[in-house]
Amino acid sequence: MLSDIYKKTDFKLFRFSVWHLLIPIIIGVIITLIAYPQGFLSVKFIFFVMIYSLALGVPSMKSFEYIEWKLEQHISWLKKPNLRFILTVLLEIIIGILILTAVNFLIFIVIQRQQIDILYSKTFEGLKYLIIFTIIGVILINFSHFFKSWKQAAVNEEKLKREKLAIEYEALKNQVNPHFLFNSLTALSSLVYKDQEKAVTFIREFSNVFRYVLECREKEVVDFVTEKKLLESISYLYHIRYEDSLQININLPDAEDKFIIPMALQMLLENAIKHNAIAADRPLIVKIHEEEDYVIVRNNLQPRKTEIVSSKIGLENIKSRYKYLSDKDVLVEISNEEFVVKIPVLSIKDV
Repeated sequence: MLSDIYKKTDFKLFRFSVWHLLIPIIIGVIITLIAYPQGFLSVKFIFFVMIYSLALGVPSMKSFEYIEWKLEQHISWLKKPNLRFILTVLLEIIIGILILTAVNFLIFIVIQRQQIDILYSKTFEGLKYLIIFTIIGVILINFSHFFKSWKQAAVNEEKLKREKLAIEYEALKNQVNPHFLFNSLTALSSLVYKDQEKAVTFIREFSNVFRYVLECREKEVVDFVTEKKLLESISYLYHIRYEDSLQININLPDAEDKFIIPMALQMLLENAIKHNAIAADRPLIVKIHEEEDYVIVRNNLQPRKTEIVSSKIGLENIKSRYKYLSDKDVLVEISNEEFVVKIPVLSIKDV
């Protein structure tokens, strides 16, 4: 369609489509019907209209395409629509006037050898149509662009909802699965007899994890304070179970103006525990800290002897949701010693 002519990732001067031929002819026919309808009684005149329309239209459309392509690199329709519209119209009218003058000079002065007054009158006459059709064309392109962006935004929103449900399900599954409940309740039962005060703390932290999942599952993002409390609760539960075999170091600021998607860090922590061996002589060390506008989760690599099948749904959904919320990507770095995931910190403007 019309807007597809301008929807390019690069610009090639000699790349043409059928629209580069059809649109100039259609516009030429419309103008002729308005200004000189009786001209269609002459085959010679019709032929002249087609040649004249192509001579004006093809270079104009390629010039307009270049202007659209160049402006898109600096001024987006979505971010600054008013400025983009004004600049597009002004630049395309200026270029159009130059092309109109050059084509009229070539046809009426050089080829037909008419007087210079004809050049002035023909150019002035064509100027009003140039302005009208340029504005109409920019409006159509603008409308088409916004319609497609709106449609894509709706698709992205629906996709985000599905991904959000998937990540919520994964987090709930990690917390409510029989192994987690069995291990937690086993640890609790032993605490009841050994240390009742610690058992009460265990129950409180255990309930905090479930409360967080229930309260934050509807939120797009959570602040560092909220996420840190969850990590501290989970860390306590795992410390009771693994003691010093699992070391979780949390070094996040108590910032209410820094955000992250809910349950992301919890899921990465769960993955580290799930896929690595944990022993007293080989402790698993998970470090969670902020660095250069990223929350970094790193753990030493010591894969289990029995390989754990992973769907990778958690990490992939975290990546997808961040593409929707931030210009920065989730980074994954794997070496022989460490597995590192870097999650961008979201600011108030992303919320």
